[in-house]
Amino acid sequence: MSPTDDTSGSSAQPSFIQTARRGQLVEAAIETLAAVGYGKASTVLIAQRAGVSRGVLTYHFRDRDDLIAEVVATVYALGVREVGPQTFGASSPRAALLGFAAGSVEFYAAYPTHIAALTEIFNAGRHTDAPARPTRSEHNREMADVQDLLVAGQRDGQFRDFDAEQMASIIRAVLDVAAVQLTKGGSVEVVRHETVRAVDALTRQEKQ
Repeated sequence: MSPTDDTSGSSAQPSFIQTARRGQLVEAAIETLAAVGYGKASTVLIAQRAGVSRGVLTYHFRDRDDLIAEVVATVYALGVREVGPQTFGASSPRAALLGFAAGSVEFYAAYPTHIAALTEIFNAGRHTDAPARPTRSEHNREMADVQDLLVAGQRDGQFRDFDAEQMASIIRAVLDVAAVQLTKGGSVEVVRHETVRAVDALTRQEKQ
């Protein structure tokens, strides 16, 4: 344990130094996951990237799984901060949904390392004990929020008739493709424009 990490007794609330150190370790984990992948992102390698001993890492996080869970929570929280204003501050369900689509693409473009790390974790979750996306409360909360928007838009006559749960999953798939296109060097403006158009075409009320 580093002297700067000493709590001088147990406390329910982490100190400023503890919080800063945890944040440093999470960022190091994100960078390591993006650089070498989930399988190779050991606690030793993460600690080295953070410039601390493995003992400091295991002081703040029980094990790698605990740290990985914090990475997932951190990336989702960042996404809420970045995308939330365009979504929850919109004037209508349709504007909120399209703002969510546009904001998501902008978030992916602004934080490619974070998205790469999250993708590594969720892809590994299909074959290993890594967290699978459907098991995460953050993902389920996002999907529930999208479903609520879709239902509200249908109620207001802005969206056509469809199964809101299925449509939310389809929109999630569209956003996943957008993230992939950005990693391939796609233009942010083009990917954002086409993603918003796709989401709008999938959901808008058909003209009578």
